[in-house]
Amino acid sequence: MSVYKKFTPQDYNVVPFNAHKQYNFNSSSADSNGINYYTASWTPNQIDLYNSGNIKYQQINHLYYKEYKKDNYKDLKYKKTLYDKANILSIPTGLYGSKIKPNSFLLSSSYTKVIDDSYGNLIISGTNLNDYITDPRTTLLNIGPVKGFKKYDLNVYDEYINRVFYKKGQTKVNSIDLYNTPANNYEYDDSYFLNKIYYKNVNFENQYLYTSQSKFPGIKFNGTNSELKITPNPTFNFNPQDDFSIEFWVDVNNINNGEVMNLIGKTSTETIISPNNILSPQDQLTTSRYPFEVYIKKTSDITKLYFAQSDGERTKTIGQVIDIGSPQHIVCRQSSSKMCIFKNSYSTHQIKSLTKPIQNNANIYIGNKGGYTNFFSGSLSQIKIHNKALTNTQVYNHYKQSNGSPYIGNIFYSDGFVVITHPQYQQVLNETGFGIGSMTVDNSDGVINLFTVGGITGSSTTNSIFGISKLQFQGSHLIYENEYKCTIDEFEYNNTLNPTVRKLKTSQNPDLADFTTGSLFKPYITTVGLYNENNELLVVGKLGQPIRTSDETDTTIVLRWDT
Repeated sequence: MSVYKKFTPQDYNVVPFNAHKQYNFNSSSADSNGINYYTASWTPNQIDLYNSGNIKYQQINHLYYKEYKKDNYKDLKYKKTLYDKANILSIPTGLYGSKIKPNSFLLSSSYTKVIDDSYGNLIISGTNLNDYITDPRTTLLNIGPVKGFKKYDLNVYDEYINRVFYKKGQTKVNSIDLYNTPANNYEYDDSYFLNKIYYKNVNFENQYLYTSQSKFPGIKFNGTNSELKITPNPTFNFNPQDDFSIEFWVDVNNINNGEVMNLIGKTSTETIISPNNILSPQDQLTTSRYPFEVYIKKTSDITKLYFAQSDGERTKTIGQVIDIGSPQHIVCRQSSSKMCIFKNSYSTHQIKSLTKPIQNNANIYIGNKGGYTNFFSGSLSQIKIHNKALTNTQVYNHYKQSNGSPYIGNIFYSDGFVVITHPQYQQVLNETGFGIGSMTVDNSDGVINLFTVGGITGSSTTNSIFGISKLQFQGSHLIYENEYKCTIDEFEYNNTLNPTVRKLKTSQNPDLADFTTGSLFKPYITTVGLYNENNELLVVGKLGQPIRTSDETDTTIVLRWDT
């Protein structure tokens, strides 16, 4: 016997869920499954419509990086920084589905092993994030300058300079040699707090820091009238008992005996704004006390970097010998009321700091003292002020990473893009002359990013030594669970067409055997089917074991399947 029931809306339900499929690729399987590799770079002088690398750079910047600073670090654990070059791995939608599952990505090569931290950041496997400053709220000032590469060509910067606009591809007729923040304007630093900064008579250059394999943007000071100015901010008024760190890379061009050059300090000069001079603020000397001053002095052919602070009566100073003509990583740290200096991760002895108040209302000047004296000749990069004392391990790691960040790029889970942005890790995806595993960028015929599977002809070194050997991730594929409830009232299913219950063992005989006429007789259910309105069978379910309907209640059979 069969029972036909019409479903009501309450009888069925559709529940979506993600099924995670594990993918493991080597070089050749990645290539055959449409995983592509691209190089992208900033073109400073013009927008080249035929340069695929520049087009990719503009696309990736517009989609993911351009508005990051304006969003003011909405997600504090998500760090997005794009320098002048990037290497991009593109995974097809058919593989990752709706998104790549966070914390499932792995990319390994002979060079290193890269994983994601589940927040969209790429890190080297084994990295302890506690060994870096990762909370942007602890870095009060950050002047990379991350976008300094845009200012290398001083004729074109964000399409304008000194309020002169340009058409695409055009350069300024009268070139300029030094950069100044446009009049009556200001710029932001790279920190969470978006401090207002003012450039004056500086230039910009790419410079090697920790290694000679990668360059970072730096600021070049001319020793005559260059400076950066940051307007007063109470967050920089450290008390004697406060912990803080001042971090930067410095490259001194030259310094004469007896000469003093200031690098960074909150001393001497403050900007006064009153109702009488609101349109033309006045600079004036402040009190003689200050929370920090870092300067260089040469005495008897020995050049030292000094870290000092003053309460107006006494001055505490500690020094460290530095070299001329090479970049050095410096951290001036106050920790537990003790001052010390780290040069390239090695520290001096510690001295006790002051006890009386040292705050003032002065501006922060970088490259001179108070805007008037002790002008610096050389380059600075990765200038940071932290409101905590860096640990010795953090100092070492910040030095080794050049920009102090453990993040080497980003993974955009919902779009399948893996972007390596850190200048020291560009070779992760493309060691010079090599591509993904045994896939190489074929430059012989001029075709950009054409993958060739196999070794390089005439090379004694196989690609497996340099390229990517393993790519692993989980794709989140959306699946729908369909659930239908088939309910049989207790009086409906009380007969069967099974010939074994006939007096004559044939389905053609209508007479039932005597044992089926009693109240204890209940047939068993073996099959459930779902039909459409045209009585076409859509789904059929065979029970692993026949079931008997209840004598006292309705029987509900639940059918579930995934699509």
